[in-house]
Amino acid sequence: MAPVGVGETGELYLGGVQVARGYLDRPDQTARAFVRSPLEPGGRLYRTGDVCRWNPDGTLQFAGRTDSQVKLRGHRIELEEVASRVEEHTWVRRAAAVVTDDPRTGRPSLVACVELNPRTAAVMDQDVRGERGAHHQSKASKLQVKAQLSNPGLRPADHLAGRPVVELPGRTPTPEQRREVFARKTYRFYEGGPVTRDDLLALLAPRPRHGRSRPLADLSLTELGVLLRWFGQYRSEERLLPKYAYASPGALYATQLYVESGGAAGLAAGVYYHHPVDHTLVRVGEGTGHCPAGGLLVHFLGRTRAIEPVYKNNIREVLEFEAGHMLGVFEEMLPGHGLAVAPLGHFPAVRSALDVAEEDHYLGTFTITAADGRPPQDPTELYVQAHGDRVAGLPHGLYRYADGTLERLGDEVVEARHVIAINQGVYGRAAFGISAVSRAAEPWLEYIALGTRLHHLQRVPGFGLMSSGYSSRSGHPLPAARRLDDLLTAAGRAGGASYFFVGGRVSERQAASEGMYEDSVHTKGPAEMIRDELARFLPDFMVPGRVLVLDSLPLTANGKVDTKALAASPEVAAARPAGPYVAPAGPTEEWLAEAWGTALKYPDVSQVSAEDDFFACGGNSLVSVALINRINRHFGTRLALQVIFEAPRLRDLAARIDDDAPAPASRLVPLAREGGFSPVFCWPGLGGYPMNLRLLGRTAGVDRPVLGIQAHGINADETPYGTIREMARADIAEIRRVQPYGPYTLWGYSFGARVAFEAAWQLEEAGEKVENLLLICPGNPKVRGGTARGREVSYTDPAYVTILFSVFTGTIEGPDLDACLAATRDEDGFVAYVHRLVPALDEATIRRITRIVATTYEFDYTFRELAERTVSAPVTVFKARGDDYSFLEGSSGYSTAPPTVVDLAGDHYGVLKEEGVGELAARVREVMLPTL
Repeated sequence: MAPVGVGETGELYLGGVQVARGYLDRPDQTARAFVRSPLEPGGRLYRTGDVCRWNPDGTLQFAGRTDSQVKLRGHRIELEEVASRVEEHTWVRRAAAVVTDDPRTGRPSLVACVELNPRTAAVMDQDVRGERGAHHQSKASKLQVKAQLSNPGLRPADHLAGRPVVELPGRTPTPEQRREVFARKTYRFYEGGPVTRDDLLALLAPRPRHGRSRPLADLSLTELGVLLRWFGQYRSEERLLPKYAYASPGALYATQLYVESGGAAGLAAGVYYHHPVDHTLVRVGEGTGHCPAGGLLVHFLGRTRAIEPVYKNNIREVLEFEAGHMLGVFEEMLPGHGLAVAPLGHFPAVRSALDVAEEDHYLGTFTITAADGRPPQDPTELYVQAHGDRVAGLPHGLYRYADGTLERLGDEVVEARHVIAINQGVYGRAAFGISAVSRAAEPWLEYIALGTRLHHLQRVPGFGLMSSGYSSRSGHPLPAARRLDDLLTAAGRAGGASYFFVGGRVSERQAASEGMYEDSVHTKGPAEMIRDELARFLPDFMVPGRVLVLDSLPLTANGKVDTKALAASPEVAAARPAGPYVAPAGPTEEWLAEAWGTALKYPDVSQVSAEDDFFACGGNSLVSVALINRINRHFGTRLALQVIFEAPRLRDLAARIDDDAPAPASRLVPLAREGGFSPVFCWPGLGGYPMNLRLLGRTAGVDRPVLGIQAHGINADETPYGTIREMARADIAEIRRVQPYGPYTLWGYSFGARVAFEAAWQLEEAGEKVENLLLICPGNPKVRGGTARGREVSYTDPAYVTILFSVFTGTIEGPDLDACLAATRDEDGFVAYVHRLVPALDEATIRRITRIVATTYEFDYTFRELAERTVSAPVTVFKARGDDYSFLEGSSGYSTAPPTVVDLAGDHYGVLKEEGVGELAARVREVMLPTL
């Protein structure tokens, strides 16, 4: 028995003259509870059974009971202490920790059960309980993604079979359509720089309108096809889901568009369903009686079955928002045709003319006419809130926007806790918020007008917005709407139907991206996000294997969580990990499983299977370096860092450790293993570690194995080569061990493009054929202060330190770079900073990579050297957005045929990341596949 220190937990003992002698006539219990004091000779202590923690101010904090103590993962854990720490999370109302048996391993597993605090962690369908609302609490079921993938808003094929179909012109989108559609995103990151008061006024200002007008009778079917293509799907190899020109709550696209013609645009009179995937009009009825001869109407209808899997409340409201977004597209695009759109009315009988289910929601009818030069009606009021000091020239607070000015209403705003839990991080990144309040004269237009307003704001270049709360006609408003009503009432303004969104400036890279970077935020629900945060401050052995968010926790008669009832509940019983489990066999596999689980942060290292794959389990370059270094220290081996690519399965890696005479590791790192043709050999950028090429290797899709070439000098017993000529000669020797003879396919990224070019020249000089030479981003990224001192290796040169920093982080901007520049005066300072920033990388490895960069940073061809080198291979240069000139530009004669130049929308680093690699891979396939 020994006292614990400040911040540590231990069992509470009471001493002093007030301690009783024991329990009357209960000697056994007295012996257990009253013990000798090690602090005072002859003194006695009473053992309370309470577990407490000393706080720095000298107070005690209750953390649980010893009778709730369990042994898990080799540690004694107080379940009540775990629950207490979970309850410190601002989203949690109450929590409990229980232990369940894991059928996969036969061992116990720690589960944290949580009841959310509705005041700080709102979710969609807040009052919907049980399985119907569970997907808003956790994304583990993938319910929403499955619904999105099923195209739930489409009319079923059997409903359309046998009906007349009009094939619309313009099925292939124009480059402008594609660019504009992908620029219209729901932005969750704001990387475009600071926001000013003038920026906000420009965002809110009315958009200029086309002055052109022409008769509706002049509209051709071709023009109608181009117009309706804006409402179709747009596909990208970088996206799992299709993209649309307008937003849809839940990305379910449950609102359908119907076109009614009175003979306009060459269509026979009747009602047509617009099929957004096939780009066709399917005739579903004779007419509604509201379309005049020669007229053109659009009807909006919400498909209930498309929305119900995700939303249980406010179904009509979110369908009307989507109809408003679609109306915004019409208002945006029709003026270019000399036309306009306006509300006609809400006619419930129209639904039957559309031949749809009784449960579906008819939302309203609009007429398309010749433009009259007047802007569309906008019955919304806008209220703007500045977040802290994030809007230059506009103090924190709430403002009413009117006639190009901002009228201050007060200091109080819609706060982060008023938006749904999974959006609170986005709120924290946003510079401002906007609330639109509808003043529509007719109730059916209230929410449609709000959706239209958001669409127009989302289309302002340079800004990104995300919806974060709305009111409810059916009595289920989200907290942001209730908060706004309170603020407006306090300011003497009337509330109403409202839509709240947050935003900030976005970069050109974000706007150009066709990937799902902005959607990554919503891959986790509150349960997963709570667990991630627990992992940041709890010891690994106390981190629950899973967090379950429940509607409520069972309570005992005295108001405490009934843990026995909770442990027996079906929700907890269902919290079991899935997948095959093969127990590690032998001491090497057993030791490696523990190290593996620790490095990859398994909730329970006993869950590590001998069949687990390093990359499938979340491994990356930093974790691989840490794991291989730990293996080498423990076993005295000299495994190369790239061995994890060659043996990514735990069992195979253990076998490499046990091999008494391992073959020398190749510096060729498998990035893609399968393919029916000869391999691709690809050089990485400065630093020489090919891990950041893995995504390109996996997505290239060129039916070839892809091998990255790791620089000589990465491993502990290697010294970097002193010239590009030497580097290429050694790398060719590695290549020929795999492929002795040509033709060869060579790729090089960034600095690696220089080595690839040199290797191609040397191979051709040796009589070999190079069938393709792809130089990817051969120019340097532009950095601050990057031109004044040239390519000089100096830790006092911010440009050099910035490039060196990017080798480890993949970026040349941000607060971490600023801190690095401030902390770096020499190599030791840089290495120490990177190690603090990335603890998984040991200082020796950082130093080796740093010295490779120092050796190769100044490598460049002289004019004479480049003039001596002419390659016969077809050369393709992929230029990243924003890069400086490459070593080839300004030269001629280095290729017998003019090179093909491909301009990329992605920047130097983004082309290898999730948001940009799809574009690069697609362009690579265009070059490569014709040669197969």
